[in-house]
Amino acid sequence: MLSVQNCTVTLQHLVAATLAPSRGVSATELLRDLSGCEDLKDGAAALDSLDQLTVAGQVAEFFELEKAGTEQFLLRRTRLNQWSEIIVDSLNDGTLTQLWFRSGGTTGGPKLIPQSVSRLRTEVCEISSLVKGTDRIVSLVPLHHIYGFIWGPLLSDQLNVPLIHGPDAIQTSHYGLQSGDLVLGMPEWWQYFCSSHSRLPDGVKGVTSTAPCPPRVIQSALEKGLTSMFEVYGSSETAGIGWRDDLDSGFQLFEHWKKHDDDHLESEIGHVYSLPDLVDWKTDRSLIPRKRRDNAVQVGGVNVWPDRVKDFIDNHPHVQVCAVRPLDTIYGTRLKAFVVPIDEADGEVRSELLDWLKINLTAAERPIQLILGDKLPRNSMGKLCDW
Repeated sequence: MLSVQNCTVTLQHLVAATLAPSRGVSATELLRDLSGCEDLKDGAAALDSLDQLTVAGQVAEFFELEKAGTEQFLLRRTRLNQWSEIIVDSLNDGTLTQLWFRSGGTTGGPKLIPQSVSRLRTEVCEISSLVKGTDRIVSLVPLHHIYGFIWGPLLSDQLNVPLIHGPDAIQTSHYGLQSGDLVLGMPEWWQYFCSSHSRLPDGVKGVTSTAPCPPRVIQSALEKGLTSMFEVYGSSETAGIGWRDDLDSGFQLFEHWKKHDDDHLESEIGHVYSLPDLVDWKTDRSLIPRKRRDNAVQVGGVNVWPDRVKDFIDNHPHVQVCAVRPLDTIYGTRLKAFVVPIDEADGEVRSELLDWLKINLTAAERPIQLILGDKLPRNSMGKLCDW
């Protein structure tokens, strides 16, 4: 199911994401350092004993190593490939039967979601039949997130093709794509690509997931030479639900799902799951998502709840009330805020708020547009309106 090599690169992404906030660097920068050294105690990304304890806990959680009784080995060994050997052995002998992914939640805290190994295997087998002719996978998404893990390490091993990831994938996407490449991205990356003047070589296919990709972006990518674009619909709770490669079609359910009712799916073993969105069913095997049930928006592949961000900002001592809304940009969705301060809206209040938001909110949560005024914008009926 998973080779030692691809398990190791997955661990690199997981370790980078775990340590980046405390190191004050980006996960991409830390990933570059991790890729350049074999031992966790060496190189620019060298881990001290507390770092190792932290990342070992994350790895043990992801692969449920307590079930195999092997979590203690992560503290005795300092090479990621040694960790991978332990993990792969336990996957191959059937000891490990599920993996645990963190949802894209923010502000309210992400949830841990289990996914059975058998379901992941089933999904990647079906995907492999959809992308026949792939020679390389170029992943521009984190490999420890469920989308990146399925379409990256798992698919790479299923197809027996190279997986390019991290900084190398960024370099390749700009200067080294070739016929037979399958490029994994998020809507924001495809929007970035389409804003450039680059043209793709023949025979490159794309994949997009984590949030709806605007049709104009997909059409632009196709006009720049992309052979086809696979849109994948799913969630951390369900893994992949469906796919399409035609904007005029609904998302075709993966074979291990069937419609239970308008709001629920049923798995091949009879478990029932709520759909993450309100959907329109075109047929019993095809659907179109319309609106998220939980009012979250996707920012760079991360779920963000504007209402929760609003409540957080309302608690600042200089804020009387605020409103937070999604903001569409050419590079994807971000947040914007309108703030009514308790004191006069001068430059010092604005500067203090910006510094406070930078310290206390993640990049996905932080409003990139901050407007101060003496009252919230309302329409003639007295209802909050856009600004």
